[in-house]
Amino acid sequence: MKKSVAALLICLLLTGCWDQSQLKKLLFVDVIGVDYSGDSKELQVSCVISSLQNANLGGGNPNNVFVESTGDTIYDAVSKTNKEFPGILTVLETRLFLISTAFAKDQPLNYLNSISQFIANPLYGYLAVYDGDLTKLLRKKKINDQTLSEFLVGLLEDDKKRGKIPLNKIVQYILGGAGFLNDFALNRLEPFENGVRLAGTALFRDGRYTGVNLDDDNTLLAMLLDGTSGKNQLITGKVNDKHYTALVQNAHRDFHINAKDGRLHDIAISLDLDLKLIEAGLESKRHTKDMLAELEKQITADLLPKATNVIATLQKTNCDYLQLGHEVSAYHPKLFGGIHWWREQYPTLPIQPQVKVKILNTGILE
Repeated sequence: MKKSVAALLICLLLTGCWDQSQLKKLLFVDVIGVDYSGDSKELQVSCVISSLQNANLGGGNPNNVFVESTGDTIYDAVSKTNKEFPGILTVLETRLFLISTAFAKDQPLNYLNSISQFIANPLYGYLAVYDGDLTKLLRKKKINDQTLSEFLVGLLEDDKKRGKIPLNKIVQYILGGAGFLNDFALNRLEPFENGVRLAGTALFRDGRYTGVNLDDDNTLLAMLLDGTSGKNQLITGKVNDKHYTALVQNAHRDFHINAKDGRLHDIAISLDLDLKLIEAGLESKRHTKDMLAELEKQITADLLPKATNVIATLQKTNCDYLQLGHEVSAYHPKLFGGIHWWREQYPTLPIQPQVKVKILNTGILE
């Protein structure tokens, strides 16, 4: 009996060692960068692999390993890396796909569809645009004492939690497209000092990068106009040359599609914002009801031209980020003349945002 138990324990130990040995061969790709190789249409795929140096039972030192290869598709390039680099690449836990601006201008989603060919599909990684030298960025080991992958993913995670940026998970784009029209906005990163920073969003039309961007403030307004709840988003601006800061407590957006003589005439977008006022550049923290009513008017007057500018930018690039074409076709099919018709109408169609602000609470109210 004792011999049988001893043999069983030995088998279990041997099995554990074998599994541990196989695990050590796995290379977990944290970030994948996609660009063109020089002036060709061959893809240059960079992989940032997360690993531990001096690994032990108590942990180890996090580290990034950079590998790069070229291929006709992402799958092809990663397959070549497997042949050229010891270990087995696994993309199941890939958290970020970064694409260059050059690659983004040429139907990137068609190439990214090949991700579905991987045995383990990394469908929940972020998708973002990098407006700089992608290889130079991904070769970095650390930024601000963090590994490159932790820093990049952390930028997106933190701002996503604050509700300031679109979600942009890759599953949204490789499974059925982004919407009625393949128009969307991807989070944009750019070089900054010795590292990188978030810099608003890049606008896409028909799945291609337009080369036009929205800055951080305009991205926030675009998201509110797109119907996000906006909870705890920070809004800043000026009233009477004095800065104000407010937190969005709730946002409600609605479309009003108007016809004239049986034809689409204009679209009004109403945006109601409930705000918690943090500061308003006033000498006294005591706000009377009349003061708050006046502040509501002033903040509305500050936000309205900004929202109008966002709509104008979207129309100028013919990017229907708000999917207004879908609204017209779904709820007013008699007014909708088809996608080609919409592409012609959208840039010049009167689209007017209407902003209404209500301050819920602030400091001390007399």
